[in-house]
Amino acid sequence: MELTKEEFCLFNLKSKIQLVEKDGSFLTRRICGDLYLISLYKIYGFFVETTYDISKFRTTGVDPVVNIKIVELYDMPPLNPTG
Repeated sequence: MELTKEEFCLFNLKSKIQLVEKDGSFLTRRICGDLYLISLYKIYGFFVETTYDISKFRTTGVDPVVNIKIVELYDMPPLNPTG
């Protein structure tokens, strides 16, 4: 299955989580303010961030990366956004 960013956004949170678990490739993660664990995945040719609320023990967001500069916030080698 292949989806565009726009098509991916049409799914509800539960479905997005399932898609990322099934078809996504985990790249790295970072902690934001000791409150959130944000993981970066590549799926269907674009990047997706999942946001896990540490205090609530649940994923609160799964969203495509709109600005590729966000990838630079992660501690990893530079990525080819099309590769």
